[in-house]
Amino acid sequence: MVVGLTALALAACNLQGSPPVSGDLSVGGSVIADLPPAQESAGELRPGVKVYRIALDQDEAVKVSAVSANLQGRARLRLMLLDDRGVVQAVSVARNWFAARQELTPLSLRPQIATDPGYRLNFKGQAGQVFYLRVENYALSQDRVTLYADPFTPNPAGNGEAFTSGTRQGAIEFVGEFDWYNVSGAQGYLRLTYAGPLDLVALLYLSPQDPSPLVLDPVMNCVLVSPATLLVVRDRGLSRAGFDEENSGQYRLEFSSTPCP
Repeated sequence: MVVGLTALALAACNLQGSPPVSGDLSVGGSVIADLPPAQESAGELRPGVKVYRIALDQDEAVKVSAVSANLQGRARLRLMLLDDRGVVQAVSVARNWFAARQELTPLSLRPQIATDPGYRLNFKGQAGQVFYLRVENYALSQDRVTLYADPFTPNPAGNGEAFTSGTRQGAIEFVGEFDWYNVSGAQGYLRLTYAGPLDLVALLYLSPQDPSPLVLDPVMNCVLVSPATLLVVRDRGLSRAGFDEENSGQYRLEFSSTPCP
């Protein structure tokens, strides 16, 4: 009964019960994980799991990736990042995006392409923080997987800078991220260009307290910018993120004198 109540409590808080930690994955390093096969039981597929500890020595952004050596294009992996309380921070979905919660992420079935890691996610944290990477193998065969934790510099666009003309190319690279721009001095027409798996929107506010911003998305993607003062770009539900790549988290904003269609 105690075990059952614990499981219910974990589920209610978006927490995950995990097996013991298998080792440390240092930022800038890699480890090889020998994953047991998944097990079929009562109509459910239970993955083979290993967990690795990631401790941050400084404030930084980290990209975690997994590359299968044994199964390669037949690999069925999922990465789940948890904080030190066991709260899920991000879950891999496909090669080009990841999400905030498990229920938003169908099991990744896309094959890897050449040497590009097929399973990835980003996160950022502060010096002294500890995270846990849960690596899940849904294949019915064991797999040997190399895990990487690479520091990187996020796209610098959208940190509150003035944007009044020309173009900006930004990227939504973290779950819950939003980019913002000061457009109080801008004139003309603003266009948003985005092609990828995120539900990306650009919100134009008349003021920081504006309760009803004008919404642009990849379909309704053009508007006369004035009298807006603030532009925010984010995933609509703050639940998906990608990478600074085309067809992933990368977007483009452009001011021009050409009227909207």
